[in-house]
Parts: sequence; C-alpha cells; structure tokens
Amino acid sequence: MQENITVACKGQIPQYRLRFVKEYIDDYLEQKLSLSELAAIAQLSPYYFCHAFKQSTGISPYQYVIQQRVERAKQLLMQGKMSIAEVAQTCGFTHQSHLNRHFKRITGVTPKTLLNS
Repeated sequence: MQENITVACKGQIPQYRLRFVKEYIDDYLEQKLSLSELAAIAQLSPYYFCHAFKQSTGISPYQYVIQQRVERAKQLLMQGKMSIAEVAQTCGFTHQSHLNRHFKRITGVTPKTLLNS
C-alpha cells in the first residue's frame, strides 16, 4: 500500500517497473505495442500509465517507442546490411516513409543522407 501512496504523490512510475516497461519495449520494438499492454506491465491503468510515464521520462510512451525505433534504425543503417525499407520493417515502422518522417524529425537528417555521409 505504501508504494501506491508514494507513486500517487510523485506521479511517477517506480524505477523497477519503468525498467521492466523499457526492457519490454526494447525486446518487442518491431511489433505493434499498445498502451494497454505497456500499462499492464507497469501494473497501472492505461490513463495513469501514460501520465506517470511522461512524468518519469519527460516524453509520452508513444514518443519513447518512436525514439527507440529510430535509434535501432540508425544502428542497423550504419551496419549497411539492409535496405532502408528492410530497416523500417525490422524496427516496427509501418513503411519506409514512416521511418523517414520520424528519423528526420529526431536526427535532423533522412536515413538516405545518413547512409551517404
């Protein structure tokens, strides 16, 4: 019971639960991840999870997932073994243009520019 009072006061997810959620996201990054699924791992309602995740990390769960996907895409692109379309699919983006849009927003360059540099 004490844990719930502490969480409610701070408005954050306990660090061990946040770690579980982040590890789950990392392990299943290529799949569609629902807010309900992530909230269940944190043992919170979806609404409270969304609020508490943002309080804990500074960004929404959706933005965190996108950032992690872009980071993985960057690593795969640097290896040079896959096409941009393959990287997009491997990282959980619905299509190459979805990857391009988020990649440029986060890194400032397109995946193709990264490959050519």
